[in-house]
Amino acid sequence: MTRFLRPSGSLPAVTRLSTKQRLFFAAAAFSLVVAGCTTGAGSTSTTATPTTPGETTTTTALAETTTAPVETSTTTVEVRVTASDSLDSFVVERIERELAELIVEAQEVRGLPYLSTPTVVILDEAEFADRVANLSSEKFDEEELAIDSRYRALLGMLPEGTDLYALYIDLYAEQVAGFYDGDEGELVVPAAPDGFTPLQRIAVVHELVHALTDQHFDINDDYTTLIDEGNGDDTSAYLAVIEGDAQRASFVYLESLSPFDAIQAATEAFAIDTTVFDSTPAWIQDDLLFPYRQGFTFTESVLGAGGLAGVDETYIDPPTTTEQILDYGKYVVGEGPLDLPQAATELSGWDIHYEGSFGEWGLRLILGESLLPGEATQAAAGWGNDRYIVYARGDDVAVVLHYIGDAERDAEELADAFIAHIGTSMNAGSPVESGGGLLYDQGNDYVFLDRVDDQVFLIASTDKSAGADLRAQLGL
Repeated sequence: MTRFLRPSGSLPAVTRLSTKQRLFFAAAAFSLVVAGCTTGAGSTSTTATPTTPGETTTTTALAETTTAPVETSTTTVEVRVTASDSLDSFVVERIERELAELIVEAQEVRGLPYLSTPTVVILDEAEFADRVANLSSEKFDEEELAIDSRYRALLGMLPEGTDLYALYIDLYAEQVAGFYDGDEGELVVPAAPDGFTPLQRIAVVHELVHALTDQHFDINDDYTTLIDEGNGDDTSAYLAVIEGDAQRASFVYLESLSPFDAIQAATEAFAIDTTVFDSTPAWIQDDLLFPYRQGFTFTESVLGAGGLAGVDETYIDPPTTTEQILDYGKYVVGEGPLDLPQAATELSGWDIHYEGSFGEWGLRLILGESLLPGEATQAAAGWGNDRYIVYARGDDVAVVLHYIGDAERDAEELADAFIAHIGTSMNAGSPVESGGGLLYDQGNDYVFLDRVDDQVFLIASTDKSAGADLRAQLGL
């Protein structure tokens, strides 16, 4: 099951934003969960007739296929809606009617028609909570997240002993307002006996847009493939396209609300319980918001240059790096990563936990734990490419990072930033010059940093002999 969420609340800057902007970011946190999204069909009418218990069939009108704004000609199809047996049929029918209206809204704000209608699943509170819990258990692997926690702690990003698995499970339980299961083709929403609130309608439109773009551009399959085969940075970039698109659409829908509903939505947004989110490290908050916040900015740039057809094109020819998300100009000119072969290292008796690329955004997150935001941004901005490997053996972890800058000056800036970060946030003690680099092995961990022209090498290990072995293999 695809998760449209990074493993990218309240940010300090949010409190200084306008009401609409605050609602925009709060809505992003409110809809922080999985895949593509919800049911589909543009129509001016809807009728529902009971079938089997807990199931109804709703007829709506679907607009004809087009990549231009939705046409008025329609064909009639059946929309299957399943619901918890405990729900009153009146409640189900009311939600169906509201969904039919929101389907029309989603088509209009996105400028695409639904090609077919996904199933809508309406669940009572208990069944919705169970489905979210099952989704989370499928999404997160406790053993893998334990290794993630250890290597992030090694890099100075988490306190030692942090239970990332429990944190993400709690975070999902706190944030989920409805989601699209791309594998099943189902929009799953909690029952709203009194009808959807304004903020819930915004969240549903967001999810409906995911379902719509999934039909046109196969985003569920493409994102799943990147999770399995990508390097992490390209996956984050594609997720920013997905979420930025849906976030822009939900923001457009927000602007169409009456002043009363907009105020009510803002009130709801500010009342959201973000206790778990607020308790997470700042870099996790920033990372969770990345596809919504930076993705929205990227989508706005695309829209300004090429309209909705340009947004469509970002699915056909997507950005491949977070650098391209952060700097739209680099996407326009097609500036991809520089050639950088994977460092040839191995550790006998150790497993390779992960191989990938931090990317410009990932480097910002690491350095942001010890540098001012502007300093971290500047140090990461010269990113040309990077490759890293995480090794694991029992409770020990080791990381090898190989980076190349756009120019030698960029490598110098990154090396200086890492020196500040290691001294502030990593448990390696004071450095000594060694072989042209800096060796930190007076603390509990082993860290070695070196710059060779436009390249930077970082080795970190909780096992000092393994760290020294990796350094020897790299010839540093």
